[in-house]
Amino acid sequence: MAFTKRPGFAREVTPSSSPDIAQAERVIFTTYGDTVSVFEKGKNLNKFGVNLTVGTSFETVGEMQGTEVHETFVSTNLIDSVVSSSASDTQTVTIQGHTVDVSGNLTFVSQTADLSGQTEVPLITPLARASRMYINASGTFDSPQAVPVGIISVYDNTDGETSGVPNTDASTKLLISAGESQTQKCSTSTASDEYWIITAIDAGIGNTGGNAARVQIKIETRDIPNGGVWRPLGRELILVVGQNGVQVDPIPYLIVPPSHDIRVVARTNSNTASVFAELRGMLASIQ
Repeated sequence: MAFTKRPGFAREVTPSSSPDIAQAERVIFTTYGDTVSVFEKGKNLNKFGVNLTVGTSFETVGEMQGTEVHETFVSTNLIDSVVSSSASDTQTVTIQGHTVDVSGNLTFVSQTADLSGQTEVPLITPLARASRMYINASGTFDSPQAVPVGIISVYDNTDGETSGVPNTDASTKLLISAGESQTQKCSTSTASDEYWIITAIDAGIGNTGGNAARVQIKIETRDIPNGGVWRPLGRELILVVGQNGVQVDPIPYLIVPPSHDIRVVARTNSNTASVFAELRGMLASIQ
């Protein structure tokens, strides 16, 4: 298959290159001055989460510890530990996230850690953002890896933990619930050398969690190096209890620049609701 390269734009596959992807690459170049390539990056990114008790104020669609409704973000690499609330948990987990430099630029990191029950295990590389954790497939055919008995937490260990539970709710950045195999947090960040081109948005209301009539959904982004506030990305979505979930395939695609946080937030009209959401798209690397 032949390749072409137009002035100012990344290498692309022809003739099968998607016109919508090509347009997103053009918009990135004309808006931010970066030549990017989805083809060269070769990586999709799907981020999904659930919040079983969304109330009448906006909350992140993700699992949080205790009374937290949004992640408490840090500006340095303070996220340094993982622990379980059960002494039985000795699985190997993979933790994905980002480190940050003094200018606010993020670098993607993927690392593993061997759990030691209720004893804190230091991360090999402390993080400023923790976006995903899952149980590794590190068992055998006749003895597969077990799902956790307790809650596994990735956290900032400044305030310590008690019996495997971080002492401060705001210190926990990721958690895997007992009996589950992966985190559920519809929030992530982009590295300093990439853009996220979002091609699909899914959201819905679960069968448990309260008796609200409708739920309002927003996608928000924040510029880290330039100290930006949370801004909406695209239009809000309205979910109605008793109806099917919503899938939106935005055209033109939504674009998240480098070193940005992004999250899905939700609130009900009254009472509470169980809400799930997913963002799907492709990463584009700066050339």
